[in-house]
Amino acid sequence: MELKTLPLRRILGPAAIIIAAVTLGACTTTGDVTTIGATDCKRISKKAQAKINWARVPSIDVRVRNDEFEPMILRLRQGRPYILRIRNRDDGPHTFRAARFLQQNAIMTVAINGKRLEENCVRSVSIPGRQTAEIRMVAVVDGHYEFEDNVLLFPWVFSSGPSGIIIVEERVQTAGG
Repeated sequence: MELKTLPLRRILGPAAIIIAAVTLGACTTTGDVTTIGATDCKRISKKAQAKINWARVPSIDVRVRNDEFEPMILRLRQGRPYILRIRNRDDGPHTFRAARFLQQNAIMTVAINGKRLEENCVRSVSIPGRQTAEIRMVAVVDGHYEFEDNVLLFPWVFSSGPSGIIIVEERVQTAGG
């Protein structure tokens, strides 16, 4: 009985080839964002943006090292601006994938090592080794949001679960307003 070898494309199928191409294409060394599927991102008015003094906005520093984020729980308050700094301490790239969080909260700018990227309606941010991503944003929608280090467009395929959680606490109305 003779065994025939089949071409790789017949074994894997078109879907697997597309997933492999997207995955390899997501491996970047210059820093990038994923915008595929990013729709209906929250915005705030230009007038409200102009009132933000970024020099006085609280900074939340996150470090990723050996495939772990620290801290793993981030707490924000609805209606307040923040600067989220994610520092990659490893030599290889890491991805901050937080699609729901990034779409439900108003992202003003994304920068990698001080270089501002064009897009701000994103699903993830890739951070090259030994570099830092900075996300300037306003917490708009309260809730719990998971984030993970995963370059795949379809994270549930090879996910080991969330790396952490972001809690946006509901704004509490006071009697005076």
